Amino acid sequence: MKNYLSMGFGVNSVALYLLMKDLDMDFEALFVDHGGDWPDTYEYAEYFIASGRPVTILKPAVEGFSSLYDYCVAKGMMPSRIKRWCTDKFKVKVLMKHIEKPCFQHIGIDAGEAKRAKIATDKGVENRYLLIEHNIDRAGCVDLIKHHGLKVPRKSGCYFCPFQRKGQWKALRRANDGLWCKAVGIETATNKGREERGKKPIYLYGKDRPLTSLINEKQQALFGMEDIEYPPCQCGL
Repeated sequence: MKNYLSMGFGVNSVALYLLMKDLDMDFEALFVDHGGDWPDTYEYAEYFIASGRPVTILKPAVEGFSSLYDYCVAKGMMPSRIKRWCTDKFKVKVLMKHIEKPCFQHIGIDAGEAKRAKIATDKGVENRYLLIEHNIDRAGCVDLIKHHGLKVPRKSGCYFCPFQRKGQWKALRRANDGLWCKAVGIETATNKGREERGKKPIYLYGKDRPLTSLINEKQQALFGMEDIEYPPCQCGL
């Protein structure tokens, strides 16, 4: 059966790619580009592929949308911690449409998080966890990447993922206020529709905390206080 690797271009999936190459396995690596990953991830993807390691790039086609962000704004929806519809629509179903069954799907869960791994075969797709089978934890993944002479990537994920911690949201505001504004825009579009339907607002970070409440926006920060204060956002959202 054919082997497929689900790539996110984070530490674990990059390490798994290298391990599969070291094991001389024949496989196809797949990355779904829905436009919502951190810019660092797209930069790393270009760097990784340019190093001579091929990855098939897939684009979603969900009700006429290839961009997860555009879909969220147009539909007045935001990613959910509970239903995780975004992962299903814009990643899992895209992968399942591409692969040839029966097959093995290799997933980058490391030995330190083995409890997350689910041994399952669904509709001809069997999950495999080689990092766990070879007892490679997160630190081992980093060592493997460095051993191959590659830079270590950042943790993969969407810049508007509701699973992000407070520090990650603050880092987004500091690093890219344009993407921060887009994340706030998802909240705005979603809650506009909810208000019209007589429903309570919901937010990406927490049940009662809009993203703007996480950032203390003042006038230009004083020298040495850049980590405490933020210049006012110019997006108007």
